Amino acid sequence: MDYRDTDPAIPTLTQKMDNINEPPILTDVVPRPGTVLPPDPVLRAALQAELEHTVQQALDQAMIHVRHSLEAELPDLVDRVIRRLRPG
Repeated sequence: MDYRDTDPAIPTLTQKMDNINEPPILTDVVPRPGTVLPPDPVLRAALQAELEHTVQQALDQAMIHVRHSLEAELPDLVDRVIRRLRPG
């Protein structure tokens, strides 16, 4: 047995599957033995808030990347526009 299977400090993202049992669906919340989950509406609201926060962080990081890319390309863009407007 691996120590990671019994260490409560290491979060478990999956369950071990017996040959008889079906694997858990990713949207199912599987409580650890001895833990009590909050009521379903509370859990759903907390998960929704966490998901929205994570998506917002990802969007913010993506926009920073896009802004840096556009700023890096700006001199070349200005050059192309000026060459098209002025002959020679």
